[in-house]
Amino acid sequence: MDYGALIGRAWQITWRYKVLWIFGILLALTVSGGGTVGSGGGNSGGSSAAMGSAAFAPILATFLVLCCCALLFFIVVAVIVQYVARTALYRGVDQIEEAGVGPTWREGFRLGWSNRAFRMFLLDLIIGVVFAFAAMLLIGLGALPLLLLIFDNEAARIIGVVATVGLEMMVFFGLMVAGVLISIGGQFWRREIALANRDIGAALSSGVALARNSAGNVGVMWVILTAIGLGFGLVTAMVFFALGIMAFGAGGGLGYAVYALTDSPALAFLVGLPIFLLITVIPMAIVRGIYLVFDSSAWTLVYREVAESAMTDLVPAA
Repeated sequence: MDYGALIGRAWQITWRYKVLWIFGILLALTVSGGGTVGSGGGNSGGSSAAMGSAAFAPILATFLVLCCCALLFFIVVAVIVQYVARTALYRGVDQIEEAGVGPTWREGFRLGWSNRAFRMFLLDLIIGVVFAFAAMLLIGLGALPLLLLIFDNEAARIIGVVATVGLEMMVFFGLMVAGVLISIGGQFWRREIALANRDIGAALSSGVALARNSAGNVGVMWVILTAIGLGFGLVTAMVFFALGIMAFGAGGGLGYAVYALTDSPALAFLVGLPIFLLITVIPMAIVRGIYLVFDSSAWTLVYREVAESAMTDLVPAA
């Protein structure tokens, strides 16, 4: 596997086919950290405290229900957008390599909006639930030596605490390794669904087999892409810090001006916050979206090479 050529080709695809940036930005907005929503409230007077509380209770309950519904709605939309964008990126890069022609944005959405995206989501959900259950079980088992604390014996208590710390460290390390392996395997079983159009069970087994059979090359590529990701994260952290200072100055200055004119903290916040988000969120989403296009393209190229190598090995010699 020519790692340098794969990295170069991934960057070439990223820079040349800018239509992929649309899906990378959508992925950046739905995969990265979530945002916060601020709200303000007011106090109202009544003839008595009891009447005020009685009137406020249904309003608060309605507000909380609406907030929960809105949060659920945004989560569902974010999940849908994430998997449509992932599928569009996978299939878009595969189309570029197969036909030499990049998809339009309409074709990209058509490639992403498919049953394959839903199957990818289901497989990720199953893997996530199983991993979470296994993690909780192992953490619970690691804490069993703490049962020695019930005995009125100093040595037993010390042994229980030391054993628990040692076991939990082993569990934590094991979960980290398992998380890395699942992350690598996911690069293959997702593409088995998106590109080979396999069902969930077949995609999981064949994806794991592909990653295991080329473990050396895949491991080296993971190290390279992880190093690139760490470098990108360091650079973007510095950029975000600089943008944050600019955004705080612009948004905070405008908000303070509004507060000075209106004497309303809520109005000042509502005016200053969009300026702050406009300066920070949009540029960072674009930058991170471009990086995600590169990372996704690189893994798609790795998958294609590994899959083609596996198919070649299955063809009998003449």
